[in-house]
Order: sequence, then C-alpha cells, then structure tokens
Amino acid sequence: MHHNRRRFLKRTGLAALMANAAAAGAATAQETSAGARRRGIAMTIGLNRVDPRHYPGAPPLRGCINDAEAINEIARLQRFESQRPLIDQQATASAVIAGIRNAARELKNGDIFLIQYSGHGGQVPDRNSDESDGMDETWCLYDRMLLDDELARLWTEFAAGVRILMLSDSCHSGTVARGRGFVEAVKLGGVAPRPERGGEDKEKILQDLQRDTPAFRFMPDEVLQKAYAQNKDLYDRISDDLGESREGDDEAIKASLVLISGCQDNQLSGDLSDNGLFTKRLLQVWADGRFNQRRRPRPSYQSFHAEILSRMPDTQSPNLYRIGQPNLRFWREKPFTL
Repeated sequence: MHHNRRRFLKRTGLAALMANAAAAGAATAQETSAGARRRGIAMTIGLNRVDPRHYPGAPPLRGCINDAEAINEIARLQRFESQRPLIDQQATASAVIAGIRNAARELKNGDIFLIQYSGHGGQVPDRNSDESDGMDETWCLYDRMLLDDELARLWTEFAAGVRILMLSDSCHSGTVARGRGFVEAVKLGGVAPRPERGGEDKEKILQDLQRDTPAFRFMPDEVLQKAYAQNKDLYDRISDDLGESREGDDEAIKASLVLISGCQDNQLSGDLSDNGLFTKRLLQVWADGRFNQRRRPRPSYQSFHAEILSRMPDTQSPNLYRIGQPNLRFWREKPFTL
C-alpha cells in the first residue's frame, strides 16, 4: 500500500531522518536498560473466502488461513500476546479495526504490534487525490474492503515509540488486463527463481514451484466493480469521513512501522495449496527461529526481506518499506523480537 514515503523523506531531509532515528533508538534503549519489559500484541488475519453478497463472483483462495495460523504460531513462540486468528467470516472490517485500536490503547513506548493479513487485495477509486494512479489499495475483508487510508488513520492512534510490524500477503494489482498479463507471463515460464541464487537452492525452489502451480490473490476487476457499485455510498462515505488528504495522517504517525508485503503494487501474490508463496518463503527463511543465527552483521528486517526476496520468482518481488518515525534500533532487530 502506498504511503507517500518519498514525499516524507523529501520534506524532512536525510539529516532530520537520521537525527529522529537516533533519538527514537536512544529512547527505546533507555527504557530497556531501565528494566521495563517490552510487550507484544499480535493479530493475524486469513481469508480463503469472502461474503458473496458483497463480492459477487469472488474466487476462493487456498492458503490464507494456513498463513494466518503459521504467523500466529511464530508470535506465540516469540511470547506475543495473541488470540486465535481472525479467519473468513470472523475477519470483518469492524473486528480488524477493533483489534488494531485495542493494540493502540494497550501498547506503550518500546512495545510492538504484529499485524498480518492474507487474502485478496483490491482497489477502489481514490476520492481524496492522494494516489498517483487514482486508486486506493484495499484488504478484502469478509464483509467489505478496508481502505489503505483507513489503515493510515489507525496508525496515528499508536503512541510514540511503538513498533508495528505489518505482513501483507495479498495482491495490489491494477486492472484485469494487468492481472491477466501477469498470469500469462507466469504460465510462460515467469516462475523461475531469481538468477542470483544457484546450485542446489535454485533447483529446489524451481521444483517446489513446479509441484504446485500458483493461483493468484487478486480480486477480478469485474468483482471489484460490482462490489463498489453495489456499495458505493458506503465506500464514498468512508473516504469522505477520512478527509481530503492522507498526507496529514502520514505526518501524524508517531509509531514506527515496517511493512514486508507479498509483492509490489503492480504485481500479484501467488496462492499455493498450503500457503501463499510469499508466506511459504518467509517460513522457510525464518526456519523456526533459526534465521541466520551466524550471520554477520546480525539479522535484521532488511536481511530477512533480502533472503525472502532471493527465493521468489522474478514476477513477485516482496517489498520492504517503512513509515512513521524512524527507529534504527527496530529496523536492525531480528524479526519478531519483543
């Protein structure tokens, strides 16, 4: 999801960025050294199906519930406070918003919120002119789409110094023509591993992809058009209530958020029979917590993302980006650290 990070960097400048990052890291270090126990809350979301009354003709998915359960298990083992995943009809917009707001009320400086989503990605017309392509990206929750503008507003409710880790194994594709073109490219051989990996690893990845041809987690354009047309008043009211621009929300985020997404905005996320392709690679890299134990320099979100990326096909490139207040200490942590 697009969050105007480039404009933020341009406004603040590199010097201000590094100064803020150092200050945020120092504040967290001071709290940790004072003996405060850092707290983590996790919320995982997986939808293999959505309400057909809202999304007429929506195709089912296969691996999304497994994704949510797998990330929930990582969170449990890392001692996050986590409830059972929100799956299918439990994953309503109101339930997800309530879960995020509960975490925002509970978490303090130095704490962490893990939010994971696996399901269809969608788009609706952008009414506040903050998207260059004229479309807002969405999560297709069971009863309605959750707009990226809504998420941006929710992040402003978190206290300064809170860390937010967001994993989104979903598509943010544009038109059906783009989606169909991508699918055809994959069928014609676009699932080959990235060339920088070689030898046994490369052969294993190729065999893995060939055993389970991926479907994709994009919501067909005709379904999105029907869902929007039938519920236009709802989506327009949500957009209007959020205001004219999300730029103010971006500047108002006091927490530090790291997103690792399943693909780029113009790509689709593969859906396998057991997991999403992105989540499957994430789990392989995490390796039950053994991720790069001997790595020098030490493991970080950047090295975690880079290792996942190296195992992905060229047609699906997981993204890593950060919004909110810079926090070098957070960025350099081993993933899922409380």
